[in-house]
Amino acid sequence: MNNPLKGWYSDLFGSRGVDVAAALDYVDQLATASSDGVAVQTAARVLLNTVIGAVDQILSARSPEKIAITDLIDQRIESVIDQKISDWMDSNIDIDDKINDWVSNNLDLHDHNISDIITDWMNNNLDDKIADMDLVVRVR
Repeated sequence: MNNPLKGWYSDLFGSRGVDVAAALDYVDQLATASSDGVAVQTAARVLLNTVIGAVDQILSARSPEKIAITDLIDQRIESVIDQKISDWMDSNIDIDDKINDWVSNNLDLHDHNISDIITDWMNNNLDDKIADMDLVVRVR
């Protein structure tokens, strides 16, 4: 909703933000201290600018109804997204099956004895590794 007072706002005059009480005090001070019509008119315009600012703030504030509806929408979206992610993961990711498939496709464990494989690797690799080592002995 648009502020119906907005047409009377003037940049020529200040305001007290949204503090209408402070603007009224300002009008009282000028009206009491001066018989100059321009001073009182200035104070009245400051009051009007302040009221317009206060109405703008009220109009732009989120109502409890808007907040409640927004919260309900957020909860519904979160619930739907969580369910969609869970459904996708259930349909596409079964880690146990994926691991078993990979192992069966890439490793043939049935035809090998793990102990023999380790022994073969040690025989083929450790002799060279040990031969390349320098032995250092320190005496104190």
